[in-house]
Amino acid sequence: MDADFPAAHSMDSAWFAVDRDGHVAYFSTHEAGAMPEVGVAGDSAYELLDRLAAAGPPAGEVIYDPRGHEMPSGKPAGLAGLPLMAQEYPLLMFVSSLAPLQSDIEAGRATPVRATEGYAVVLPRLTAEQARRLQDSGVVRSWTFHFPREGDRADPPTMGLFEYGHLCENWISGPYGRERIPARPLHIDQLPPGLRQSLKEATLPDVSFAETVHIQPAEHWPCGSWEAAWLGLDGKARAFPGREADVEELRANFPDLNVEEP
Repeated sequence: MDADFPAAHSMDSAWFAVDRDGHVAYFSTHEAGAMPEVGVAGDSAYELLDRLAAAGPPAGEVIYDPRGHEMPSGKPAGLAGLPLMAQEYPLLMFVSSLAPLQSDIEAGRATPVRATEGYAVVLPRLTAEQARRLQDSGVVRSWTFHFPREGDRADPPTMGLFEYGHLCENWISGPYGRERIPARPLHIDQLPPGLRQSLKEATLPDVSFAETVHIQPAEHWPCGSWEAAWLGLDGKARAFPGREADVEELRANFPDLNVEEP
């Protein structure tokens, strides 16, 4: 890799990995996630996703994971910890009880979806009245925008893929969270031999996607990123090779950040 180009991927990219169980996961970098320098990634990942969709595997149920929208410490990531307010966009909401949403569910203003723990609902929009009612009820654990791939079969969990998304904003390459789980996981042996070989280049022999909520790829492989440093599952920041000097600026901007010395 040319030293003048520290990023190994463009913003909003994707990559695949295989776990010890032979299951396959799809990872969305968004803008700041680290991406392995091995395996199927970038444009090839999008092409592979389309190939899997064209193969026509039976659509399976999707299970939403609230912990995949939180940092390993349990702190909400992104929008998950913000107060509710009126929204014109679809929302995915994790709640401890459906009781305050029952009238919305009966009227078709909310749709329950399967969750790994507690309850989850999708709301096509959120009115100010709903936001106040739900905020006052205290049942909301977290929420995020929800834009399903309607009319697009290339939806990873429906094809048996675990789905992880990068959790940090554009200041560091943080962990990925397991956002959605396939009810029927795809095994790599179900794929053609050529695809198997490419995917197995990024294998996590000590990780089971069914058991692992958070993954930091920089803990397993050499990675590229737009950012100068990556955040480990232990909460410590570490510089990417050759970016040590840039980490000093990061330390100045985030004085509470626990930076591991080279």
